[in-house]
Parts: sequence; C-alpha cells; structure tokens
Amino acid sequence: MEKLADICAENDVLIVADEIHGDLIRRNQTFIPIAKAAKSADPIITCTAINKTFNVAGLHCTNVIIPNEGHRETFRKTLGMHLASPFTITALITAYTEGEDWLDQLKEYIDGTIEYVMGFLAERMPKVKTRIPEGTYLMWLDFSGYGLSPEEVHDRIYNKANVLLEDGGMFGEEGRHYQRICLPSPRPVIKEALERIAREFEAENGN
Repeated sequence: MEKLADICAENDVLIVADEIHGDLIRRNQTFIPIAKAAKSADPIITCTAINKTFNVAGLHCTNVIIPNEGHRETFRKTLGMHLASPFTITALITAYTEGEDWLDQLKEYIDGTIEYVMGFLAERMPKVKTRIPEGTYLMWLDFSGYGLSPEEVHDRIYNKANVLLEDGGMFGEEGRHYQRICLPSPRPVIKEALERIAREFEAENGN
C-alpha cells in the first residue's frame, strides 16, 4: 500500500480511498488507512462513513477527509445543496462518541457467524471453498468445485433454494464462479439460508 501511494504521488495521481468497511475487521487484525501508510496524505482523499458499521445507509452520510486545501476547496464548490441534515449529523456524532461498545459486540457477533459458516461448509458443502476475511462482513464462496456453470449455480441457489446471494461475476470475470454472502443478519437467518442451499446441492449431486 505504501508503494502504491508512492507511485501515485510520483505520477501526480490523486487517490480516492473508499474505507467504509474500515471499522469492521476481524480479531487480531489491524486496519491501516492508506493516508497513514503513505509518506504524505496530501494527494489522498479518504471516504469513511457510519453507514455500514451502524446500519444507517438511509441517512446518506459520508465523511470525506481532504488534507489538501486546493482539493478541499474544489470539493466544497461542487457540493451544492447536498449537505447532511441535522438528524444525520446528530446520528454521526452519537455513533462516534457512544457506539464503541456496540461495535465491539457487533464484530464479535459477525466473527461468530463467520466461524459458523466455515464449519457448516466444511461439514455439509466441502466442495465450496472460502476463507476467513480479514475485514468486512462479506464472504466469497467458490462453487467451482461442483463443475457447474455460474448460471447453473445461480439457478440452484436463487430459483430452487430461494436464497438471494450476489453473483461474483458482477464484480469481474475472476468472480464468475463465486457467490458473495452478506453476513450481518441474525444468525438463524444465515443458518436457514445455508441449509436451503446445502439441501439443494445435496439433492442434485451430493455435497
């Protein structure tokens, strides 16, 4: 990351870093903002938010950190009327000043859900490969072990198991055989979704 920042600085490339998931890291992991890793934060614009962390995407609240005065002034001029409401500002301040305990519990819960998913797949669907993410509440599930096309995998999950995951192909060619599962739901919901998927694949061609 430091090398990337160096290359961009040497070539006068402005970095806009989306660090919205930066709060949601696993146990024993450390999140390092690129502005901290770089020799200078001047050519970096950092975007953070409470939206993912506190499930308040409807507030449309984003923090844009712009150290460079010229870039900051340009940004201000383009904002127009798109300013945060008083309610949003109050929620933002409350989240950052009183939300630490809640966030700790959230991360503990998500960690537990990830551990459950890993155990479930190992026991019921060992052909599905994945890994524990260092951060976020998303897991990428590789279904290529079944020898099915991405379309067939999607059909079994969406139309037969009645579970909505995100097709990895929407993120690029490398993701075609993946399904992305979003985990910040009550664990019984995740368990039910995995059970439905497992039953469908077991019924077709074993685990």
